[in-house]
Amino acid sequence: RCRRQEGACTKLDEDILDIPLDDPDANAAAAKIQASFRGHMTRKKIKGGEIDRKTKDAECANSTRGGD
Repeated sequence: RCRRQEGACTKLDEDILDIPLDDPDANAAAAKIQASFRGHMTRKKIKGGEIDRKTKDAECANSTRGGD
């Protein structure tokens, strides 16, 4: 399973391989981290959308209409 030569695992590789995937505490921690990251990305996307919306609103207000 090591990315390098067989038998040449680093300490980090060994630590990663020793994580029990069926541990309820580890699953709860992973779910919390994932939810936090998804929230961060959603807030970042919404904030970017608000900036785009404000820019578009300003462009619409500053443009002159033809025919009015």
